[in-house]
Amino acid sequence: MAFAIVLGLLVAGAPAVAQPTPEGKAIAESLFRDGRALMDEGRYPEACRKLEESQRLDPALGTFLNMAVCHEKEGKIATAWAEFNEAMVLARREGRQDRYELAHERVLAIEPDLPKLSVTVPAEARVNGLEILRNGTPIGSGAWGASLPIDPGDVVIEARAPKFKPWTTTLQIALKEQKSVEVPLLEAAPEPEPDPVVGPVRPGPNEPPPPPEEFWNTSRIAGVTLAGVGVVTMAVGGVFGYSALNQQSDSDAYCSGSTCNDQRGVDLSKDAMRNANIANITIGAGALVGAVGALLILTGGSGAPPTEVESGVDVSFTMAPSQASAGVRGTW
Repeated sequence: MAFAIVLGLLVAGAPAVAQPTPEGKAIAESLFRDGRALMDEGRYPEACRKLEESQRLDPALGTFLNMAVCHEKEGKIATAWAEFNEAMVLARREGRQDRYELAHERVLAIEPDLPKLSVTVPAEARVNGLEILRNGTPIGSGAWGASLPIDPGDVVIEARAPKFKPWTTTLQIALKEQKSVEVPLLEAAPEPEPDPVVGPVRPGPNEPPPPPEEFWNTSRIAGVTLAGVGVVTMAVGGVFGYSALNQQSDSDAYCSGSTCNDQRGVDLSKDAMRNANIANITIGAGALVGAVGALLILTGGSGAPPTEVESGVDVSFTMAPSQASAGVRGTW
């Protein structure tokens, strides 16, 4: 029973039965040779990783034995002990007595130095869903309390269960040592806070209702100001337009038809044209500013104007010798 438990904790399992691909065999052979060379140099941690990958790609008894020897040299004697035991089973299955004897010899040599650790769980600590881990590997309940081989060094024991806080302890164990760890009753985890219910905010019984929104807010005040500026600007433009009409009328008194031979008529016509241009620009700008002001008054700054509605005001004065006209065009 103890042997089966140790194999479950220390060995990833028996070699896979799936046939490796030719490419996998080639890679495995290269890794095996690299691992053997590193072992000869005494670089056991690197060598063991190479041999482990070679064995994964192309499981073979020879590779498995070399991997066990490497782990023993690396100091992982419990891992090596479990692997040598597994190698004995494989060697007997393949009829390799020589390799069986080699593995058996190493098992007997290692056993006296094996560190052993037992993890006990009292009855009161066995809560529902309890899981015990040794260096990240779960220990089944059947192994609780059993003294099991373990590699020397740091050992991390964890206990966790639903609705309980996890518990962790770390200890060191050396060659030939036997230690025991008792898992305490886990502390209950606090109940999670319920998710807040999102809903409309309503004033409490003792809270006054929020004050109503003021009509004359900053946006509407700015709108009134802009509307006033627009009206004044349009009025100024109207003055220039009226002056342009009068000047053009006076110019017509000195000119007839499309030509003018009197310098006084020419000068009056030029002045009328200049004032008409000023009127057009001033009235157009005033209309635009006034429209923005009106929009701010209507919306109070709470929204954007409709994108599909166009509005505008077009005011123009036209001057020509013997003719003057004024026009207003708007779209809403």
